[in-house]
Amino acid sequence: MAERYESVTVVERRHDFFLDHLPKHRRRALDLGCGSGLLALELAKRFEAVVALDISEPMLVIARRKRAAANLDYRLGDADELELKEKFDLIVSHTTFHHLKNIPRVLATLQAALEPGGRLIIVDLVDRWRFFPRKLVAAHFGTACARLAPDVFRYGLSSAGLLFRFRKSRAWLDHLVTDRYLTTVEFAEVYGRLLPGATFIPLKHFMGVVWQRPD
Repeated sequence: MAERYESVTVVERRHDFFLDHLPKHRRRALDLGCGSGLLALELAKRFEAVVALDISEPMLVIARRKRAAANLDYRLGDADELELKEKFDLIVSHTTFHHLKNIPRVLATLQAALEPGGRLIIVDLVDRWRFFPRKLVAAHFGTACARLAPDVFRYGLSSAGLLFRFRKSRAWLDHLVTDRYLTTVEFAEVYGRLLPGATFIPLKHFMGVVWQRPD
């Protein structure tokens, strides 16, 4: 599953939102939920040192094999149990927070680990159609059929076929059924309360958050 998921993220994942909001100081960065290291490697090109943490050892094996760098430290760890002694100018997280059990605790830990003027950038999924029968669709079709034609146009036939096969796989459909997302309103309420002054930017099925620690 890790290998198949990695091949999909290589096709789909873009890092513009993170790279467009980098802080002025670029000494140390943390990637929380780094997966196979796609974003972490981009950060390593722009920061003096990067720590990349993930709960999945198979994903980290791929990251170390494909996206190693001298200033990039991949670590195994659970974000819900996170304890950080280091300080960072940037902390990022892509589609990890909806898996967490204690978002307030994790955000408090990340805020405390930022240098003055440092930035926290989060991208996570939101539920735009709360009453849409997502369980039923996922159980039978997923989003594979609906997204096949747009994917051919966007990525080409070969990559679209790869995405289609992954999205209709049993493992991915089971994952969709168990996932839970906040609505856009709930997301703004929860993260707005925990990150006062944060900027929220809708990104189709995602919500982007940028919060800066005061100098």
